[in-house]
Amino acid sequence: MIRLGHIELAEPVIQAPLSGYSDWAMRRIARRFGAPLTFSGLMLDRSVLHPRAWRQGVYYLDADEAPIGGQLLGNDPETMARAARVMQEKGYDLIDINFACPAPKVIARRRGGYLLQQPALAGEIVRQVRGAVSLPVTLKLRSSFYQGDQEKEHFWRICEQAVAAGVEALIVHGRSVEQRYRDPADWRIIRQVKRRFADTLVFGSGDLHTAEDALERRQDSGADGVIIARGAIGNPWIFPELRALLAGSAKPPPPEPAQVGRIMEDHFDLVLRLHERRKVIAYFRKFCVGYCRRHPRRRRVLPILLAARTEDELREAIRKWFYQDSDTAADDT
Repeated sequence: MIRLGHIELAEPVIQAPLSGYSDWAMRRIARRFGAPLTFSGLMLDRSVLHPRAWRQGVYYLDADEAPIGGQLLGNDPETMARAARVMQEKGYDLIDINFACPAPKVIARRRGGYLLQQPALAGEIVRQVRGAVSLPVTLKLRSSFYQGDQEKEHFWRICEQAVAAGVEALIVHGRSVEQRYRDPADWRIIRQVKRRFADTLVFGSGDLHTAEDALERRQDSGADGVIIARGAIGNPWIFPELRALLAGSAKPPPPEPAQVGRIMEDHFDLVLRLHERRKVIAYFRKFCVGYCRRHPRRRRVLPILLAARTEDELREAIRKWFYQDSDTAADDT
């Protein structure tokens, strides 16, 4: 059991905030499979303060989603604090501050991972957000901006300020901002953070594509928990699989294609309730990529799903390739 303020997690695993992915539909599927804490997508502080933003599907919260976390992006301490208060009022249970995003448009606006170069400003943001809300506050950051000794000094200073401000957890991604998602994530920095801040919860992030990955990285690093990002896209089975491994039990058998197909359709139905119908097919294609990873004929099936242009075409493809009997002897994954 892990406690983040008032939030109790039965397992030390979180579904990460994923911009463009972790909307209400994805969160609902993840919770069905046992994810103890889910996040909405990355939220810009100024957008949070705009009343019209809350009418958009990406901001939709359900009354029964608790606990639900929100990740906040910005570079002005006062604006970030005001946005955090609004998120608390709207029903969020936890605020995560993002000093990790490596997207070029975010860096160009001096937000996200850019703030690893500005430790004084970063520390003030954390202090003001922490003081603005009664919710638990966590901090997501990468190991540095560029790779180098001076960059590491900034990283450690920001961690020290965050712990002093009273954050409930540090969430560390084992890459620099410059690396983006190139090169394997380095979990040694996560081990170092946990050793240095033994009394603070530390969650590790990076390259957790399977339950086995998550278990091994957590054990090797000594992290208190893990945060599953890309590994959860179209793969909610990672949560019960990791739960079993953490309990010392055998991993459940992989889902049959028909089971995957049913969850795909359930997910698609939820997306239809959330987004404009004319945009749903294009939006859902990125989830098809994840769901197809478990199909024994992925290379043949995925292009067919991605070629669907209408709801009927997509459902027909799912039912043909996931439900109906087909020759699955040739594994072309």
